[in-house]
Amino acid sequence: GAWDKLRTDPIIRMMVMAVAFYGMSTFEGPIMAIRAVNSLSHYTDWTIGHVHSGALGWVGMISFGAIYYMVPKLWNRHRLYSLRLVTWHFWLATLGIVVYASVMWVSGIMQGLMWREYDQQGFLVYSFAETVAAMHPYYVMRAIGGAMYLSGALIMAWNITMTILGHQREEEPMPSPVAIRPARSGAR
Repeated sequence: GAWDKLRTDPIIRMMVMAVAFYGMSTFEGPIMAIRAVNSLSHYTDWTIGHVHSGALGWVGMISFGAIYYMVPKLWNRHRLYSLRLVTWHFWLATLGIVVYASVMWVSGIMQGLMWREYDQQGFLVYSFAETVAAMHPYYVMRAIGGAMYLSGALIMAWNITMTILGHQREEEPMPSPVAIRPARSGAR
């Protein structure tokens, strides 16, 4: 195939990443349905992380890729305003959703464990307010991941607007990765 296109075409890279998020979300869903896992994850931020990895990772990324592909064709433009901006969007969105979802997975497991901890007399060890307070650093990280993802979407809005208006950005082609020579085998 044309796997080398992943290095040079950010739109294909975005669509492949979308398929990867689809696979991860599809695998995670049945895992979360297992009774032992579900008793820990139910009603926690783990579920929120799972839903957002599917919604933002799969649906968002495939939609972004499709929009980037279709807009120049629908408006009869030679190309997008800037492929560099697509690359920036890709990395901001990818890192943003990875931060967002992974923080929610970790905080959800912590949340579930805190809700399940009982003392010798059968009372909950942690009050609900204590579990919410423990979530604060995770919510800050979640906001950072969400802001990264949103920044990528705003870059896309600018790029698409400029494409529709017919502007062309003069930019150098993206530098290709430096070819690394294989190490010599054998002793000198």
